[in-house]
Amino acid sequence: MAKKITRRQALLGASLALLMPMRDSQGSLSTPSSSTTFAHGVASGDPDQSSVVLWTRVSGAQAPVDCLWQVAADNRFRHIVARGSVQTDHTIDYTVKITVGDLKPGTQYFYRFETQDSQSPTGRTRTLPVGHVENLALAVVTCSNYTFGYFNAYEVIAADERVDLVVHLGDYIYEHGVAGYGGDVGERIGRAHEPSHEITTLADYRMRHAQYKSDICSQAMHAQHPMVVIWDDHESANNPWMNGASNHQAVEGDWATRRDVSLKAYYEWLPIREPQPGNTAAEYWRHYKFGDLVSLITLESRHTGRSQQIAYKDHIASLQTADQAQHFLETVVNDPRRNMLSSKMESFLATEIQESVEANRRWRLIGNPSVMAKSISPKLNEPFFRQLRTTLNSAAASQLDGLTSLGELELPGDLDAWEGYPAARERFYNIADEAGANDLLVLSGDSHSFWANQLFNDQDSAMGLELGATGITSPRSLLALGKPGLQRFDELTAATNKEILWSDGRHRGYIHVNISHAGIHADFIAVSTVESRQYSAQVIRSFDIAKSDNTLHFVTKD
Repeated sequence: MAKKITRRQALLGASLALLMPMRDSQGSLSTPSSSTTFAHGVASGDPDQSSVVLWTRVSGAQAPVDCLWQVAADNRFRHIVARGSVQTDHTIDYTVKITVGDLKPGTQYFYRFETQDSQSPTGRTRTLPVGHVENLALAVVTCSNYTFGYFNAYEVIAADERVDLVVHLGDYIYEHGVAGYGGDVGERIGRAHEPSHEITTLADYRMRHAQYKSDICSQAMHAQHPMVVIWDDHESANNPWMNGASNHQAVEGDWATRRDVSLKAYYEWLPIREPQPGNTAAEYWRHYKFGDLVSLITLESRHTGRSQQIAYKDHIASLQTADQAQHFLETVVNDPRRNMLSSKMESFLATEIQESVEANRRWRLIGNPSVMAKSISPKLNEPFFRQLRTTLNSAAASQLDGLTSLGELELPGDLDAWEGYPAARERFYNIADEAGANDLLVLSGDSHSFWANQLFNDQDSAMGLELGATGITSPRSLLALGKPGLQRFDELTAATNKEILWSDGRHRGYIHVNISHAGIHADFIAVSTVESRQYSAQVIRSFDIAKSDNTLHFVTKD
């Protein structure tokens, strides 16, 4: 039974001019200044047990400017625990980023910024806990495309006082111009991308980040909750690998330069720590430790180790029969030389999973940009799809024909996900298995679909479970088949694949994950629309997760 979230629960206040309503509780946030000096709001993130990163931007500045910051134990700043001043300038796009240390573990704090003539909105943040931890609540999000709609789900999260931390699994921004992906929707609802062209330069990426940070729902969520954020592909360009990207052409300049400026803008505009000594900007991975309850280890799978994606169009002549398709999977897709993670990332993963096991934390979570479960395309040779094809336009009919061919040949639908890198996935499982961790909960993004998956290695040993988040606004491409068509496709995908228990590509939203020592409860929350600010939100599916026999199991709830 779907559980409704009321409008009162979902919205922060009646007026969109206010970032946060004034409340009397200790957990409240104050109404921000009407000044535009801090037009991009405030944010916090990348916490550990004694420190957290605070972020803002001095908007409209044309010369170096001093910015004061304060951290307090209360929202009225009667008990200030840390303060300081920092100068920002054009070299970092007038962003301000402070790592505040010497804080108490597992403690809520409030923060704000000031310039000579303006004060920022107040933000709320929290350090990671130590010792025994009873409960942790995560909001898991991904794929927030400005042009495809309003960030209504961000607003629902901002209003949810239960949330301890937001986990963004990538595609925080998108690179396309107004003539590209989502441009028609953006024009229709008044959310066209800025700049209007595809972003390729440092100035472009900065302007795009600024546009996304201008969104009031994004500002509300960032002010209310700290965030752990990793990138996927669109923060630079669609489907990157070590030496290029599918959405980067030679006329757009040098790929390495484009990638580097995209990462520079990312570090400027997100509340994350600067690279550790000895690490490049691309070598961005973390292990967040929540006392005795949770390890959350995040992956970098785009810029430091990934081999080039395989494209079916390059092999079409040799993919005419089932035997040829199987040979293709065994010799091309499963080539052991193909990597998803760098050797340095894998070494970090091995060390940190081992540490988590030795520390006896109850749960091990992996922040993973793309879907990990094994999946082949379902067979669509049934009357429903033959009838559906007669109702589709030419582009959608062509898409259905392609899906039908993949199903007949029992081929995967997405070779950019881990299914396109099976040898690398097995190495990932081997790392976990060698540490005695067959109980992973993988949190995955990228696919614009909800997922509840079971994970097994090539020896059919259970490795854990996977929860996949749908897009905040980004739609699944298969919606071109219509909602009934996509629903049937999802049902057949689950019926065809052992590892897939349930999927839903028809909705936009996020996952609320509540974790205790007794178990994990996951609510898949969908918003009714992203093309209007009038919306509702509801839980469309829930799962309980239990741990036994050294692995994880789903307990479904309708």
